[in-house]
Amino acid sequence: MTAYTYLARDRNGRKVRGNIEAENERAAFSQLRPRGLAVISLKEKAAGFNRSGKRTGKKNSLFSWVKARDIIILFRQFSTLINAGLPIIQALTILVSQTENQALQETLTQIKDDISAGSSLSEAFSKHPRRFSPLIVNMVKAGEMGGVLDITLNRLASYLEYSEDVRTKVKAAMRYPLFVLLMAGGITGALFFFVLPQMKVMFEESLGGQLPALTQFMLDISDFLKTRFYVPLLILIGVAGLYFLFKRSGQGSYLLDSLKMKIPVLGKLFHKIALSRFARTLATLSNSGVPILDALEMTGKASGSEVVRRATLEARESLKEGETISEPLKKCPVFPPLATSMISVGEETGALDEMLNRVADFYDQEVQTMVDSLASLIEPLLIAFLGATVGIVVIAMYLPYFEMFKYM
Repeated sequence: MTAYTYLARDRNGRKVRGNIEAENERAAFSQLRPRGLAVISLKEKAAGFNRSGKRTGKKNSLFSWVKARDIIILFRQFSTLINAGLPIIQALTILVSQTENQALQETLTQIKDDISAGSSLSEAFSKHPRRFSPLIVNMVKAGEMGGVLDITLNRLASYLEYSEDVRTKVKAAMRYPLFVLLMAGGITGALFFFVLPQMKVMFEESLGGQLPALTQFMLDISDFLKTRFYVPLLILIGVAGLYFLFKRSGQGSYLLDSLKMKIPVLGKLFHKIALSRFARTLATLSNSGVPILDALEMTGKASGSEVVRRATLEARESLKEGETISEPLKKCPVFPPLATSMISVGEETGALDEMLNRVADFYDQEVQTMVDSLASLIEPLLIAFLGATVGIVVIAMYLPYFEMFKYM
């Protein structure tokens, strides 16, 4: 049994506080409901020992990992409970009891406590930036102000699900290439570190120190890696450090993002993902009642592209001065005529949300087609790369034998 403290209203509308023991929160609700009490909040007592001698209370796991899917499921359930007419506190209490992730469970408990103390849902969310981004907080705030919190939460779940699906598709497409590259690196490393050094002495004794150029080159690389393995490691760390320092600067991030979009084949994929994310985010925020200036600012940050972010900020400044969103976007090369034309039509007809969703749907389809094409294109190329890498090393190992056959 676990001890709980509750705050409820009786049939006369008066607030009642008390303690109750139950197996879980759902059981506590079942005991209080027949008494005519409408529960406002239900909290587990501070850590101590219950009757069975087991310690109550939970360890702090606010810094544990919460998956995107957990947040999506949370918003779907939250939307359903609010739509069913349940008060926010009661809905959160049910969500706490149903959530399996302990870190998210503790976060929801703190949110419930904040709301009981008088905070709004968006204010309570804003205290947990690791769980709920500014985009989520602002959408929830707009939903509260418009009285459509259940609809907003459902839209949030759909948006997060879309973002997670795109990320999953790209990761799935890259999984096999990375596996092949790791295999190539592992096999090559084993040949350089273990096989070639053992054969070096035999080759030199058999051929009097005169080895084929390719074999000698491979042996030199093997010696270098064994004796100065730290040199390539330090170079790699240095390059990575410079990359991240450069990326943290505004101009550096913009330049790297521009170069990333110019990479053959992959650049087009990054470009279309950014466009799709821009259109979907702006449509979701605008449709949820977030002010357009705030929506543009958040959309730029959520796009994942510094080039798109700067173009979005220019559109925001343009809108402040009474112009349209589409005009500054047309001047930015990253936005193709198709996207800007549809946004322009949306602005003129008052159906901007619909047009943005159509743009996002179009680029989603483009991303899916490109991911499928890349998967079929990269596979044979990587197999050829793996075969060539291992083949060159094997040829270098067998060349000395061919030399020995000349003297037999």
